[in-house]
Amino acid sequence: MAIRGATINVVVFVALLAPFNVRADESIHNSAAGPTVGTLLEEHLKPLPYMCECEFYRGPINGETMVFGTRNERAVGFAVVDGQLMTLKRDGKPADTRCRKNTRYHERWVSRAATIVLDQRVTGSGAESCWYEGKLSITVDRRMVSIPITGACGC
Repeated sequence: MAIRGATINVVVFVALLAPFNVRADESIHNSAAGPTVGTLLEEHLKPLPYMCECEFYRGPINGETMVFGTRNERAVGFAVVDGQLMTLKRDGKPADTRCRKNTRYHERWVSRAATIVLDQRVTGSGAESCWYEGKLSITVDRRMVSIPITGACGC
C-alpha cells in the first residue's frame, strides 16, 4: 500500500525563557481590600469622661454597632480599624455645632496610622443633642473604605 500526497504538519512550541522585571505598585496591591471597620466597645471609651460627645453607628443605634466616638469634650476620637483600637485627634477646628436640619457636617480625624473623615448632614435635634446621617471614610496606607453611619452629638 502506498501513501500518495500526504501532508504532515509539525507544530513546535518553544517556551520563551527571557528574564523580565515586574515593578510592584503598592497602590494596586493595597486597593484590593480597604481597611476593616470594627465595633467600638463601651470599655474602649470608659477611661475618659463623657462631656458633650459624639457617637456614630453602623446600623441600629445600640452598644453593638458603634464605629466612632469622641471623648474629652470632642478633642479625642476612637475607632477600631483593622482590629486595632485607634486614638485620633481632630485635624483643624471643630465643625459648626449649630444644629440646623440638612446642614452639612464635615470633620477630619488623624492618627499616625489612619485618617477618618466624617461627612454628614443634620437630620434633626433632640434634648441637648443633634442627630446626623452620612458616611465615615477611613484611609490606612492608601487603602480606603466608606460606610454609612448615623449618630448624634450632645451633652
